[in-house]
Amino acid sequence: METVTFENFIGQEHIKAHFKEAGSSDKTGHAYILEGMKGSGKRTLAKLFAMTLLCEAGDNKPCMQCHSCKMALSEGHPDIITVTHEKPAVISVDEIRRQVVGDVLIRPYYGKKKIYIIPDAEKMNVNAQNSLLKTIEEPPDFAVILLLTDSRQSLLPTINSRCVYFALRQLSNADVGDYLMTKKGIPEKKARVFASLSQGSIGRAMEISESEEFIKDYEETISFLKRSKDMPVSEILGFAKELAGNKENIGTITDIILLWYRDILMCKAAGRAVSLTFVNETEYIEQKARQSEYEDLNKVFLSLDALKERLKANAGTEASMDMLLLGL
Repeated sequence: METVTFENFIGQEHIKAHFKEAGSSDKTGHAYILEGMKGSGKRTLAKLFAMTLLCEAGDNKPCMQCHSCKMALSEGHPDIITVTHEKPAVISVDEIRRQVVGDVLIRPYYGKKKIYIIPDAEKMNVNAQNSLLKTIEEPPDFAVILLLTDSRQSLLPTINSRCVYFALRQLSNADVGDYLMTKKGIPEKKARVFASLSQGSIGRAMEISESEEFIKDYEETISFLKRSKDMPVSEILGFAKELAGNKENIGTITDIILLWYRDILMCKAAGRAVSLTFVNETEYIEQKARQSEYEDLNKVFLSLDALKERLKANAGTEASMDMLLLGL
């Protein structure tokens, strides 16, 4: 497996540039917030920054060859502490006190810095955040704290105001697709679909591409979309009930339907297949585009928007799915 470096990490140039400069100039902040969706690369960037700060070569990037870098690559560096938590949804005050607040009083074992990485920082309860705040306000010179989160707003304003903040930007579908094809050997037709559903996250694209459950949901959804016009109402309602019960993947299934109708709309507007996500369904999509009216396609998109809002509110999922699929 290829070792990830600043050079082959795709995107986030603004963050990489800052981390490289901070690593080489010794102008390192004491606390950072990295905000981005799951799979956006927060952990990888945090680890690369930690390795840069501890690398014995003293360059603006980890050399990957020195003893410090090798310890970090093997997850065994004593001066890179990744905070863990017992309960899936909460990081408790005791866990923060034990792994950060109390530990930060001990000088680095090996390097000149001691780096604390807190994944899922939004899961810290208020007491945990308040406990961490004093360390962020008055840290030892050697301490660097990296808060990784998908929701900066979940952190206390006092913590937000005392940290250097970076938002990870979504990658383009083209960048994600190229990565899947060149690095993972995924065929172009599949890579396009995975990239379009990734929301700009290589991690999410990889998760989708390796999920047998997703492949099953994907194939069933496409089959339904192609057959729905000729299906009896009872079968449509049965499929809606099945989808509504698949709460873990219903968001992705909804995205598949959205991209499917986006392809139909794009094809109708252009008069031919252009920039399609579902390239292997070109013939069907062209036929559907000829048969569809703009008004009907707009109703589909409005129904999808309404469904997404109801999913967020966790309200009436099955009824919303019934209305959407019957409308299709």
